[in-house]
Amino acid sequence: PLSSVLCPLSSVLGPLSSVPTMPTQSSRRHFLGLCGGSVALTAVGSWKTVAKAFGEPSQGPYKIGICDWDLQLRGNPQAFALVKELGFEGVQVSYEPEGEFSLAKPENDQLFLEAAKNAEVAIASLAMGLLNGRPLATVPEAEGWVADCIKAMSRMGVDQALIAFFAEGDIKEKPEQRAPVIEKLKRLAPQAEAAKKILGIESYFDAREHLKMLEAIGSDAVKVYYDEQNMLTQKYPIYEDLELLLKEKAICQIHAKEYDHRLGEGSVDFPRIRKLLEKYDYRGWLVVESAVRGDWKESQAANAAYLKKTFRG
Repeated sequence: PLSSVLCPLSSVLGPLSSVPTMPTQSSRRHFLGLCGGSVALTAVGSWKTVAKAFGEPSQGPYKIGICDWDLQLRGNPQAFALVKELGFEGVQVSYEPEGEFSLAKPENDQLFLEAAKNAEVAIASLAMGLLNGRPLATVPEAEGWVADCIKAMSRMGVDQALIAFFAEGDIKEKPEQRAPVIEKLKRLAPQAEAAKKILGIESYFDAREHLKMLEAIGSDAVKVYYDEQNMLTQKYPIYEDLELLLKEKAICQIHAKEYDHRLGEGSVDFPRIRKLLEKYDYRGWLVVESAVRGDWKESQAANAAYLKKTFRG
């Protein structure tokens, strides 16, 4: 099944400077023309060698995915064929309320589901990075967008969605936005509960502030989307914070990230993170964001291979 087990979505307005600029989306007609089987790719070079370097690892509790904005294919079904080539098993798909491939349009569901099926790649989660620029706290339409995202998850068999709180939507640096966010999530949570879906908060809060927010919302349908690199840049004790959130069963999905480094070459101790995940029996997705040094395709192929080796070796 295509169901999955979830920030900043700093790619929208935040600090994710290493992600390439996104091209204009291919037309729906052009995409349908490509989908007779798998989407054709012309990518060649050393990144393919890197992607295959570790072969097919044995399946463990951790599935390895990547954000679609890191592929230069935000909200575009063509992302699935590319992640297969790079060595990933899933895509975190951007939910946009408008646009040609918008998942607010139920007729587009099948484009993504067929692309995933053809590539034999899953939808790891949806992601609402647009809330970085059009905040849930202040934009009247934003609450409806999240409600529509829950409906899209139900239609598509996707379990989780990342709800981003950075840049204009930052709830850490803009405390006046916290109360309206909590009130709106309290209204949205019953919808997620009824659909058996999870909304994952990604913000610059530390573990304890996240837990306070979850307590105020009061629903198991709202959890934390954990991004260890974002927390590291805030100078938090990331391993202690991660353990606290895991102990409280507050994490729904995890970003694997480095700034200006590939995974395993920067400041994050991923083997230590694996030990914590094993200790608390986390069995969700590890979704790569950023982690680029040099060629982005070669970097992402290396990231997929590194996570397979580190978390399945």
